[in-house]
Amino acid sequence: MLTAAKFAVGSLTGSISITADAINNLSDAGSSVVTLVGFKMAKKPADREHPYGHGRIEYISALIVSFLVLLMGVELLKSSVEKIKAPDAVTYSTAALAVLIISILFKLWLAYFNYSVGKRIDSTANKAVVADSLSDTAATAAALISLIISKFSSVPVDGWFGLVVSGFIIYSGIGIIKDTVSPLLGQPPKKEFVKQIEDEILSYPNIVGVHDLIIHDYGPGRQFASAHAEVPSSVDVMKSHDTIDLIERNIQRKYNLLISIHLD
Repeated sequence: MLTAAKFAVGSLTGSISITADAINNLSDAGSSVVTLVGFKMAKKPADREHPYGHGRIEYISALIVSFLVLLMGVELLKSSVEKIKAPDAVTYSTAALAVLIISILFKLWLAYFNYSVGKRIDSTANKAVVADSLSDTAATAAALISLIISKFSSVPVDGWFGLVVSGFIIYSGIGIIKDTVSPLLGQPPKKEFVKQIEDEILSYPNIVGVHDLIIHDYGPGRQFASAHAEVPSSVDVMKSHDTIDLIERNIQRKYNLLISIHLD
């Protein structure tokens, strides 16, 4: 609906920046479909070929979103350059102004909503959608400024503002790629999280040391770990095993981390 409205006012005013923003919104719809499909596939249970689940599909879906965003950004960059070479007059319209303002408010709300959801479920794909929504807000703001200038000046700035819009879109796409490729390649866990797990293990009686703590990320909410816990030789082995079992259960419940602790 928002895309159709922007296409309409873009055509009526002859503004490449507004039309560019409409195309960007259209790509957002495709991005949302990719994200939803990614969520659904990521929830598939583990199987023989994927014993740790399918959580990393969410990273792949975010990567696809980033490529779509980049593609749209490059195409809009080309259109803007053509508009700069052969500028056309932009016709000011109050209806266009209203559509752009409503679009900015809606995109800000959407960014906040996805940020809240992404923070709660720790979703990379959701964070990609937030970044995309914020870049859309900046892009629409640029189109809005271009439209306002057209009311008071005949200077052909629309192509240049279209260039700014495409720049925001390309920047957003690159940012999403950076945030997505890192966990796919196997980025290390946060030092604070590692310290939390170590402190948790050491907080139990008769645990005197922890070493070789390794945490693997197989997608949002799908982390697995292994560690070695040191216990005094004077403590009964069965009692130590019971303590280790308790630690593993509590860490899984508290941190959503499936951990295997070896007794040393």
